[in-house]
Amino acid sequence: MRNCSLKVSMGLLCFVCAMNAPAGGKQDNTKKSDIQVEKKSIKPGVKYEFDRGVERGRLVKAHDGAPGTVKRTYRIIYRNGKAVGKELIKEECSVPRDNTYLMGRGGYPSSRGSFTRTRILDMVATAYTDSPGENGGSTTASLGNALVDGVVAVDPRVIPLGTKLYIEGYGFAYACDTGSAIKGNRIDLLLPSSAACNEWGRRHVKVHVLSGRD
Repeated sequence: MRNCSLKVSMGLLCFVCAMNAPAGGKQDNTKKSDIQVEKKSIKPGVKYEFDRGVERGRLVKAHDGAPGTVKRTYRIIYRNGKAVGKELIKEECSVPRDNTYLMGRGGYPSSRGSFTRTRILDMVATAYTDSPGENGGSTTASLGNALVDGVVAVDPRVIPLGTKLYIEGYGFAYACDTGSAIKGNRIDLLLPSSAACNEWGRRHVKVHVLSGRD
């Protein structure tokens, strides 16, 4: 009788284990999913536009910008409790609004109506004229441009030649000239006369480096 009871108990235990075990002895491969939302902010840019109502050399802020956003909704797929896939369900975007500045029209002529800013430099500005005596006997700038209003000399290691600028207190400018004394954080502005150069003297200016070429 004792052996028979033991056999019955072992049989019941094996039956319970079999009922609780996955079919076929395999692990649970059931797929499950979850929703995940990711948000990313888009920084607003800075835009400059000409306005005839603004005096030369001045900047007026037209309006503040606002950041944009990108919102992505994903379905995360799990197998056996582990993430095995990521599916994009929806993407929603709001466009950032640029900070906008109005700049005076005077200075180097430009066919473009607006520019974006890449950086602002604090520089020391002097002035020169189109006299050949001040330009090593030349009547043109380093890039071959005529020495006209708005031409400025720069150190190409700081501001690449061909760059458009807006210089507070001076106006819209074209970096197309160089000078032996214009090194590092220096800039030389073309003015119409020696008297204007003397009046300008040597002063600190904010130089707005713009992107976009005519």
